Amino acid sequence: MQQAITFDLWETLIADSRALDKKRAVYRVKRAHRILHRAGFDVSRKELELAHREVWESCWEKWERARDISFADQVNLFLNLARPGLVKALQPAVIREIGEHYAKAVLRYPPRMIKGADLVLRELRKEGYTLGLICNTGRTPGFVLRKLLTRYRLLKYFDVALFSDETIVRKPDPKIFRLALKALNCPPSRALHVGDDLKNDVRGAMKAGMQAVWIEQTGQKAPAGIKRIKSVAGLPCLRAIALRRAQARHLK
Repeated sequence: MQQAITFDLWETLIADSRALDKKRAVYRVKRAHRILHRAGFDVSRKELELAHREVWESCWEKWERARDISFADQVNLFLNLARPGLVKALQPAVIREIGEHYAKAVLRYPPRMIKGADLVLRELRKEGYTLGLICNTGRTPGFVLRKLLTRYRLLKYFDVALFSDETIVRKPDPKIFRLALKALNCPPSRALHVGDDLKNDVRGAMKAGMQAVWIEQTGQKAPAGIKRIKSVAGLPCLRAIALRRAQARHLK
């Protein structure tokens, strides 16, 4: 029996869309342009739009190696890509204001909570499981994602919440799973991870010695033997089946 269950965030507990992501991009660029103009810096919208795209490409090189950068470094990267040396020319207060808008775009255009996610977490807590969240971040930092999870009344269910912009290590590196398990005081053999990404969630958790449940994605095929569900809402059903099987083996 598991004593701890960890969860992925994006497309596991919350669901995003390209339309929302595009709105956030427009918001970040528009706000940065306005703040820079007010501070006396003539950086064009086009320069900021290009920089916004290039940030993702630059970060992706690190993400592919399961590493990350801090949110402050990402904001500085964004500004220096828009105009080399811009960060040194700006007052810290201006950089902070741009960073605040860059971060909170997800609160203005939030993803939706996946149906049943709150009920699953509540049930698991009632049953005595310790719960953890392990999230690879993109443009939105952990401190804002905590606010989003509080808005959805999900954060209260987690005993630990790890975000890669804070840990600087990302899934599928086993280190981030081990960090969560250490905080939960749980050995890998008694822990289960739930997520939608075969590489980051399933293989990463298994490399850390955990069991894994994959939330099936269209067009992807998991290796034989991987436990799978259609949605996080199906997790209690899967666990109930496993429990009945374990009890049956015990009675034999």
